Amino acid sequence: MRGWMALALLAVALSGCATAPTPMTWAFSADRQEGAKLALGVPDTDDVLLVAVCEPQSGEISLTIVGRPNDAAVLELHSGKIWQRYAGAGIGGGDSIVGAMDIQFHLRADDPVLAQVADTGELTLVLGARRQILPNGFASEHDFITACRARP
Repeated sequence: MRGWMALALLAVALSGCATAPTPMTWAFSADRQEGAKLALGVPDTDDVLLVAVCEPQSGEISLTIVGRPNDAAVLELHSGKIWQRYAGAGIGGGDSIVGAMDIQFHLRADDPVLAQVADTGELTLVLGARRQILPNGFASEHDFITACRARP
C-alpha cells in the first residue's frame, strides 16, 4: 500500500513539472514600409518556422522556411488534394538556432495551392523527410494571399 501511494504522489509531483509547449500560431501584418508579412511561430519568441513576405499587389511571394542542414531545397505544399513542388535555395544559417538554415522559395500569389489555402486555411509542408500539418490560420493566410495578389 505504501509503495502504491508513493508512486501516486510521485506521478502527481511530476505532472506538475511538465508544461505543454506553446503552439505555433500565424501572424499577419501589412504596412507601407515592410509590405505584407505572414509568419508562423511561437508568439513572443524567436521560434519561427516560416515567414512569407510580398509587396502588396505584386503577385510575387518570397517564402523563407527554417530548415535543417540536410534538408533538400525542394518544398511540397499541400492544401486538400492540391499540391505543388517548388525549388528553392539555402540562403545561410539561422543565427540563433544551431544546425538550422534558411531556405528561400519564390511563389506566385495566384498559385493553385495558395488559392486553396486562401479558401480553406489547410496547409501541409513537406521538406525532405519532414511532413508537417500546419495549424489552420484561415483569416491570416487569406488576408496575406489577398494582399499579395496582383490587381487585374
